[in-house]
Amino acid sequence: MYNRRSIFSPHESPLPELAARKSPKAPQAEALLAAACGIVGKAGLGGLGLRPLAEALDVSVTVLTSRYGLRADVLAAICDAACEHDQRDMQRWRDVLDGLGPLSSAIAAELAESMLDELATQQRAMSLLYLELLHACTWNAALQPAFAAWAAQRRAFWNEFATRAGLPAALLDGGWWYGYIVAELAYSIALGPLTAYRMLRRLCLRRLFAGGLATRGDASDGALFGALLAQLQVDGNGDAPTGREPEWVAPAARACGRRLAAQGVQGLTHRAIAAEVGIPHTTLSYRYPAQRDLVIAGLESIVAHIRFAVDADSLTELQRLRVEGDGKQLDLARANFAVALAASNMPELAACTADMRSRRGNNLVKVFMKYLPQARGIDALCAQVISMGLTGLSNTEPAGEASEQTVAAAFAAAAQWLQQNHSA
Repeated sequence: MYNRRSIFSPHESPLPELAARKSPKAPQAEALLAAACGIVGKAGLGGLGLRPLAEALDVSVTVLTSRYGLRADVLAAICDAACEHDQRDMQRWRDVLDGLGPLSSAIAAELAESMLDELATQQRAMSLLYLELLHACTWNAALQPAFAAWAAQRRAFWNEFATRAGLPAALLDGGWWYGYIVAELAYSIALGPLTAYRMLRRLCLRRLFAGGLATRGDASDGALFGALLAQLQVDGNGDAPTGREPEWVAPAARACGRRLAAQGVQGLTHRAIAAEVGIPHTTLSYRYPAQRDLVIAGLESIVAHIRFAVDADSLTELQRLRVEGDGKQLDLARANFAVALAASNMPELAACTADMRSRRGNNLVKVFMKYLPQARGIDALCAQVISMGLTGLSNTEPAGEASEQTVAAAFAAAAQWLQQNHSA
């Protein structure tokens, strides 16, 4: 049976134990939330159907629907219960913050680190449910009404914290700051056991609250950053294909990238990719035996696309190349986020996820060097911090022109923030 203690703070009482046998009595919302967290933690959001919920609660589907209604109504009840649970935790942190007064950059970084760590460990199941819903809402508008209040509540809390910490309103209003939290939470759930990742998370938060730029005469954080990346990155050269590849391999990789970015790992099946490319699924399975192989193929295709785009001669050209043709679906940030979520219950993706987390900002630092050469202090660590906010922000809205404009505006706000800090 699902252990509900994992989604609660040690300061709170756990949910009541679920009944050991089927009952004609409808479950309370708290029990519904606990069961939903257990299912999503094992099978992802795609596994959260009425029948699995009823089985987890030891009731019939009829009892469940008689009390709550259709699947959309059940989901709304789950999100309402999650809102209530989150509100209690947020108030606990607000009480702590109220006793601190103005926050120094060091204290702000420590607090953000502690809150993220709690969400990724003690609140892991609840956070995974939140992130799965957030991600799914970008392609399934039917989920948005049930999720809206919970999403707004979390964003408001983190924006309130950032205001206390002195971050400029432009980073909050445009969604960059909350995007940072969303992205880092996803990676925290997937990579939390890795010491190198936790050190990287802490280092990035310290740089963020210190203004983003490198400090003159102090290269220690940059040196540590490089050492941590070396521990997290994977050498992919050993798996390079030998000989001539069949003509369908490149289109299949691009198809994997599109589906990965658009619907996450759950949308990546051998039959779907084979049908899109026009080959037998057995042929595809021979070349890519496991779903993990499809994920890697898609990621490699996306990375190649984005690396090509960074050679643009202007920011406008960069944006055009990122989305040219089917590029709106070939979105590295969305695909990385999908893999990070999948890695929470697919351990074989952990190494790939760690590698991709370590490479956030690789291209962005080139963009900064080319277009903002006057802003000294923009190093690889700074670029990674900015990239993390853009990565998360990309995954809070449906793909398309509106999202691209939102991300572009957030990038401009972040660049202006760095320029202002350089001039200060």
